[in-house]
Amino acid sequence: MKTSALETPMMRQFLAIKADYPDAVVFYRMGDFYEMFLGDAEKVAPLLDITLTTRDKGKPDAVPMCGIPVHSADAYIKQLAGLGHRVAICEQVEDPKATGGRRLVKREVVEVVTPGLVGDPEGIDGREQISLVAVAPSSSEGRAALAALDASTGDFRATCVEQTIDGELPAALIEELQRIAPREILLEESVAEVSSAHLNLLLPETVLTKIPAEQFNGVFSGEQPEGWAECSDEGLRRVISALLSYLGRNQPFALSHVPRVREYALGDTVVLDDATRRHLELFENNEDRGRVGTLSACLDETGCALGARRLARWIAYPERQPAVIRSRQAAVGFLFDLDRSRGRLREALGHVRDLERLLAKAVRPNAVPRDLGALRSSLQALPDVRAALEEDVDDLFEATSDSKSERPAGLVLPEALPELANLLEAALVDDPPVIPRGSRGAHEVGYIRPGFRPDLDQIHEDAREGRSWIAELESSEREKTGISTLKVRYHPVHGYSLEVPKSQLQKVPEHYERKQTLASVERFTVDGLREVESRVMGANDRAASLEREVFEGLRQSVLAEIEKVRSAAERVADLDALASLAEVARREAWVRPEVDEGELIEIKGGRHPVVEQVLRRASEGSFVPNDTELDCMGTRILLLTGPNMSGKSTYLRQVALIVLLAQIGSFVPAESARIGVVDRIFTRVGASDRLSRGESTFMVEMRETADILRLASRRSLIILDEIGRGTSTFDGLSIAWAVAEHLHDTRGLEARTLFATHYHELIQLAEGKRHLSNAHFEVREWEDDVIFLRRLVSGGANRSYGIQVARLAGLPSNVILRAREILKNLEEGDAGQKQGRPQAMEPGQLTLALDRSESTVGEEGERILAELKDLEVNGTTPMEALGLLELWRKRLESGSS
Repeated sequence: MKTSALETPMMRQFLAIKADYPDAVVFYRMGDFYEMFLGDAEKVAPLLDITLTTRDKGKPDAVPMCGIPVHSADAYIKQLAGLGHRVAICEQVEDPKATGGRRLVKREVVEVVTPGLVGDPEGIDGREQISLVAVAPSSSEGRAALAALDASTGDFRATCVEQTIDGELPAALIEELQRIAPREILLEESVAEVSSAHLNLLLPETVLTKIPAEQFNGVFSGEQPEGWAECSDEGLRRVISALLSYLGRNQPFALSHVPRVREYALGDTVVLDDATRRHLELFENNEDRGRVGTLSACLDETGCALGARRLARWIAYPERQPAVIRSRQAAVGFLFDLDRSRGRLREALGHVRDLERLLAKAVRPNAVPRDLGALRSSLQALPDVRAALEEDVDDLFEATSDSKSERPAGLVLPEALPELANLLEAALVDDPPVIPRGSRGAHEVGYIRPGFRPDLDQIHEDAREGRSWIAELESSEREKTGISTLKVRYHPVHGYSLEVPKSQLQKVPEHYERKQTLASVERFTVDGLREVESRVMGANDRAASLEREVFEGLRQSVLAEIEKVRSAAERVADLDALASLAEVARREAWVRPEVDEGELIEIKGGRHPVVEQVLRRASEGSFVPNDTELDCMGTRILLLTGPNMSGKSTYLRQVALIVLLAQIGSFVPAESARIGVVDRIFTRVGASDRLSRGESTFMVEMRETADILRLASRRSLIILDEIGRGTSTFDGLSIAWAVAEHLHDTRGLEARTLFATHYHELIQLAEGKRHLSNAHFEVREWEDDVIFLRRLVSGGANRSYGIQVARLAGLPSNVILRAREILKNLEEGDAGQKQGRPQAMEPGQLTLALDRSESTVGEEGERILAELKDLEVNGTTPMEALGLLELWRKRLESGSS
């Protein structure tokens, strides 16, 4: 009877391991391959586009399987994690030679890679954050809280907020989750039941992982991270402990060097919700979700990944405290004035690799020599970073030693760490060889520098002598035997042998001992070769073992200095981001804005930072600057009218981006600027739907508008573009009118607002609203053309120029001519008056029921008119009025059907 394929020792070992990791794909190490079996193989083979086969095809229950080479496994592992899968890495934890072939090699899962714990950070975009987040609602023990860890960089942060509804995640935390955009969120099982559906809609690319409630108990048995004791709330400890427990179960080696956890308050920075980040194209453009044309690309002149990530964080979290902003501005201004020193600094920064991710690699047991080689070169660049600014910084701090001067932030030079750099230089060869992570064998030699360990040098010398003897053996045996094609060959399994073509076998001496027969050659050994082979192979094994021992010592030396290296990385990140802002400001002729606690936004000659760059690089002319003045005590709502293509949307985004730039501490594209800090930037711009959520374009528009009206404060900046255009004309006009009134009249709101609209009727609002002013972009007509001057002037626009814009866009001439006819009739007020259609309408054309002069309102209409006459306008809020309009519209529709 045949044995089932599942009953072999190897499959029993696999099944036992799989039982401990039922929710993960097990990568089972077999020599130079990772194999997957059964359901794991059937699941991942199509995902990874690899061949699915079976093991022991002749046996009952033949086992589905697939495999990938160890040397290319990282890419496949990341691909699976990116698709939301967990991958358990099962390694051979003893040398197969130690078993003598008499028993199965021991295997253990050494690491589980998850969507939020990506394992080896090799190949990850240096600008990208890979966040794992634990989140929990409030409880009797503490407030609602969130902890976020990027295990690939060591960035570890936590925050908490007040909450009123137990068991649900507060809106502020959900908003922060959208800003972080984590790869994976850890939730208590009961919370997941309540919040999963909502989170899946908001964060469709994020994996939600349920973990037991006891892991949110605020107790962590391992080494507590620095900053744990300073946590201000028990809620913080709950999410931190849950996150660290998850890390410990999946990647236990990382717990020995947990980075410092930093508590931050959401109220310390400007809130930028998901809509605002999209509309302003901070990190992704709206065309293809790429980076080209974004604010981050415009500002990023960083030299290393550390600075790129720091700059991205500043953009995502603009500051609210003027003192903090001015301190960063002072640092940017310092570098702005030092062209030569800034150039030297940026050149030096270009030689610093990603220190944070190199440390993450060094923590891993499968670190390879190239990781420490890259760390060495980065440490060797730190003295040049210091030298570029050291003298200037000393002079600056001496000049600003009195309390009246602004102390620049971020100009702390990194410690050079010469001892660690010198150790790595002495120990590692200049260019360490490529060694696959997790590989074992005699080929793992040659990365320790000669002279570092005399005993290792002696082993290598013994091996070289043996190989030299073997090389000489080839020529001497050719001469002795007369076999000119005889060669010495090496095989990893069979060792060294003398290879003879079968056509020359008659010349083989009797003392040759046959080792292997192949199709066209036979292989032999001789006395002396066996002994030398043993010495060479033994020397290689001893050298590999000793080099691994030396390398592990180097790795531990790095880990002993990990906090110093992290500190140096922090300093480099700050310097690089500051130098990038200074470089852009100098090249683009930006100015330092005044930032204060006031309520005035005053911009003279403002320009769009991204569009101006695009125009210059494309040689398409210069950007037309415009002024802005918004003041809570004066004009706090600027109503913009005018045609498409005139520059309204660009201007709206321009003002928002200038305010954001000012609050990250950057210079701004303007002649001058004074910015009273904002607490939030709201935008309602453009048309988009979310069909996956069942939301139309108009529903998205209304939801975003509702959020603005609900959350904005006197300190907010609001950008509204074409409110109401997603519905019928009169509905849209009514909504836009009501929203404008609400923004103007609601006490406590009074936010500084830019409101662009096509509804020219809204111009009338300025007559009765003293904090609302009209403005439009100047347009000139020349013969049949329209010329957009892009210049903002006061007053409302009197025309939309829609047909001219349509002609510029390339609509057929007959369509343009017909549109002009219809427009003329509409403007004269007699469209369709005689025949219920525009004049000269041909049969089959669309009928426009525009004439209302002969219509009757009917009984229901009369009742609605009576209700309208009785309505107390001054006692009705804009939103109540909007509700009444909708009710009356429905009654009229039902009455006419």
